[in-house]
Amino acid sequence: MFSTHIDFKWRYLRSVLSLLTVIFFISFSNIYAQSKASGKIMGSLVDSQSGEPLIGANIYLENTTLGAASDLSGNYVIPNVPPGKYTLVVMNVGYAETKVTDVEVTADDITKLDLAVNSEILTSETIVVEAKALENTDASLLKSRQKSYSVSDAVSAETISRLASSDAADAMTIVTGASVVGGKYVYIRGLGDRYSNTQLNGAELPSADPDKKAFNMDIVPSKLLDNIVTKKTFTPDEPGSFSGGLVNIGTKAFPDAFYVEVSAGTAYNTQSSGNNNFLTYTGSTTDWRGFDNGLRDIPELLQDPDVHIPTRIRASTNYNEGVLLDKVSKAFNTQWAPKTGTGPLNQNYAFSIGNTINVLGNPLGFYGSLTYQNKASFYENGTVGRWQLSGTVQTANGLKEELLYQDSRSNEEALVGAMGTLSYQITKNHEFVFDIMSTQSGIKTSRHLSGEWLNQLPEGELYDSRSLEYTERNLNTYQLKGKHHLDFLTDMDIEWTGSLGKTKQNEPDLRFFSYTAREAKIDNRDTIYYAIDNNLYNYPTRYWRSLEEKKNNFKVDVSFPFAQWSQLNSKFKFGGSYTDSDRSFEQRHFEFRQQDAVYTGDPVEFFNNVGISDSSNINRLRFGNYVQEIPSAANNYDGYEKVTAAYSMVELPLTQRLRFVGGARYETTRMNVVSLDKTVAYLKYNDWLPAASFIYQVGTNMNLRMAYGKTLARPTLRELSPLRTFEFLGDDLYGGNPFLKRTLIDNIDLRWEWFDRPGEIYAVSAFYKSFKDPIERYYDIGAEKYSHQNVPDGHVYGLEFELRKGLDVLTPFLKNFSLNSNLSLIHSEVTIPDKELDLIKRFDSNPEKTRPLYGQSPYIVNIELIYSNFETGTSASILYNLLGKRLYEVVVGATPDVYEQPRPLLDLMFTQQLLPNVKLKANAKNLLNSWISRVQTFNGKNYDYYRFTEGRTFSVGLNFSI
Repeated sequence: MFSTHIDFKWRYLRSVLSLLTVIFFISFSNIYAQSKASGKIMGSLVDSQSGEPLIGANIYLENTTLGAASDLSGNYVIPNVPPGKYTLVVMNVGYAETKVTDVEVTADDITKLDLAVNSEILTSETIVVEAKALENTDASLLKSRQKSYSVSDAVSAETISRLASSDAADAMTIVTGASVVGGKYVYIRGLGDRYSNTQLNGAELPSADPDKKAFNMDIVPSKLLDNIVTKKTFTPDEPGSFSGGLVNIGTKAFPDAFYVEVSAGTAYNTQSSGNNNFLTYTGSTTDWRGFDNGLRDIPELLQDPDVHIPTRIRASTNYNEGVLLDKVSKAFNTQWAPKTGTGPLNQNYAFSIGNTINVLGNPLGFYGSLTYQNKASFYENGTVGRWQLSGTVQTANGLKEELLYQDSRSNEEALVGAMGTLSYQITKNHEFVFDIMSTQSGIKTSRHLSGEWLNQLPEGELYDSRSLEYTERNLNTYQLKGKHHLDFLTDMDIEWTGSLGKTKQNEPDLRFFSYTAREAKIDNRDTIYYAIDNNLYNYPTRYWRSLEEKKNNFKVDVSFPFAQWSQLNSKFKFGGSYTDSDRSFEQRHFEFRQQDAVYTGDPVEFFNNVGISDSSNINRLRFGNYVQEIPSAANNYDGYEKVTAAYSMVELPLTQRLRFVGGARYETTRMNVVSLDKTVAYLKYNDWLPAASFIYQVGTNMNLRMAYGKTLARPTLRELSPLRTFEFLGDDLYGGNPFLKRTLIDNIDLRWEWFDRPGEIYAVSAFYKSFKDPIERYYDIGAEKYSHQNVPDGHVYGLEFELRKGLDVLTPFLKNFSLNSNLSLIHSEVTIPDKELDLIKRFDSNPEKTRPLYGQSPYIVNIELIYSNFETGTSASILYNLLGKRLYEVVVGATPDVYEQPRPLLDLMFTQQLLPNVKLKANAKNLLNSWISRVQTFNGKNYDYYRFTEGRTFSVGLNFSI
């Protein structure tokens, strides 16, 4: 169970690479089989009122025999078009004939035309537009957003390309109210990951980190992205488990044309790269691939279930058991402390391929990618502090120091990823898509803390703690989707998705080692006295942890159109889903204890003294260091989460300008966690989740929106489990809470939006959220533990402002400049539980009865100034991001809570087309290198809880494409 030889190996990657190579040659053959003197016209068609795709519309070039029909997504392709100028005609039953003049086609190129087609009810005349009026970047996506039934924000493929985004996390940085935490987790409207949901092409994604709900957005390559849409209001056809936002990553099912892209890059970090103080330790020879090759496996002798480690008392008087204890103790790796080395340069590589070819007369689309990243981070300027109120709020002069450490920490991370999609249209009305995604990552962490521990040690005595850790994660997900349009059955549409996901997380051979040191006189000489005191902290400790989680999901959506009383297009939709997650977690815990071993300040010498130290009397053996296994029944658990849902809704135009969408979703939740010590957590809920929205079209390009929806947030299986963990020896333990409840949230949204010129928008939004039983993390000083708890209720309300504007309106000189900016202003509060409030009153005669919602930022600022010159192939942008301080840790009692302080981020991005197929990318990130600071504030003074910097990162890369 604890072997790190997991099933994601290089053999898998070699197989994928071989398949991609075959596809590469097939695609080339297909390309050369086509006429080299022709071009292609392609695009998408949507209903101008609803934004829904037009299925089965006829598109043809006037006075030619060239044409096509739109598919289930409203997309069309007219291949093999000779160079020249044409008039494109769109015809569909119930819609006005639309003509686009001056459509220019050039050899070996693609002309893209996305159109919004009017209903015949609105006009019976033929609509004629010029192709030049359609040339823009984000217009088509904003048009879809303009007609969307939910409050949403979107990032198009054009924007992603312009930003030179390397992955989906990079692309999310400009979404209104979004913030990217740790370069991978997306928070919407300042809410934590608990209140967000991530989908890939409409199917929910499991997290690669089983302790978090958020998906690692950084593992999705930007080249595969078609768009990223963030919905901020709930509709019944979406899962009810979000409140901040639902992020749907849309990938390209049918690539526009054949492409191959190879990229390579490197990065220099000012704190890690080339730093000779970089902490590290000897790992396995495959760490660079993202997995351990078995070096960190539990000793083979202890994998035998019949082998039980004897106690030292029995081993000292029984020679056979003494030999066994000696053998077992010596089977462990003796490296306990990090060493210093030179920090490496970061590096990344990517390969992707895609095309759409004809198979049996129908399009077959495919793409695939392989990505590799190897990056390091390091800080040696860190501070860790713990503080407690001494006395009352009115009389105390400050906070009492519990501990204050200097902190140095390094991470060495390798990430290997593979993604692929295969799409096939059997007919224009039936489409199947198969998606696969697999990632493998390994993070090697080395850490050293030292300083005062005044809560336990006298002043002047040093506490020193070292740790060596390795976390290996593997995520595999498979999705099969179908889309069907049944024109013989009232034009019914059916979409279904089945997905299988599996996550593994192994933490092999986690090593924690601490000691104390104080100056003393021995034989009248000043010397340093070292000790390992198990009364204050654990003996030197080793852990092997293994987690496996399977997540299966199936959903189906059925919709059919109908004409309301004024013959306006309407839609009724119903469906359901089922999600089943099963998790198994196991841990083994070993301690190295001492009989004759004496620590003298050298960990290498100390841990070389392992096993029998004196065998002169075989009836009374003595030992130096020896191992003992610590039973941990509570830290081994199984759990499951099962969610079943059904819904129905209607999309109904009340007038030509006023639309309504509403309905309800019914979700049943069953969650269960059982540990070996029989600790049980069980949640059972049946929830009705209604939703209603009104959209009023003020003008051609202006909307007013109002929406209400009830959603929920569930605790994670980790938060329900009794598993106890810590960051370092001497730190307080974190344990789950089996009595957590799910949170219910009422959401109200208002938005005014004006889609000015193509690709431009002004928007102002207001929102209000009411929480029942919100979940927050807390720290109980008296009980020396961290955990999660429900508080009675909470409220969040705020305003959002968004602007996307070309600056040529100011002066023609700025024609290549544009501004994207958004601002969120948010107020939040939760009611402090009565029991906790009574405790606070013992130390504060006039306490606050509310506090901010856990994890909520009071403001979010994103400003991006963009320069794009398509003639020179130059793109550059400056991006500024700032989040307001947010509640990081609730401290039970009157001791101040911990807040993460605002941290301004400033990034520069530059892209230059060097040759037709070669692009240079250069980035400078975290230029301000602001402190990551979490503090407790008392009487205007800040006390450091955590404090460190990440350093500035400068990267450069080349991108080659065909």
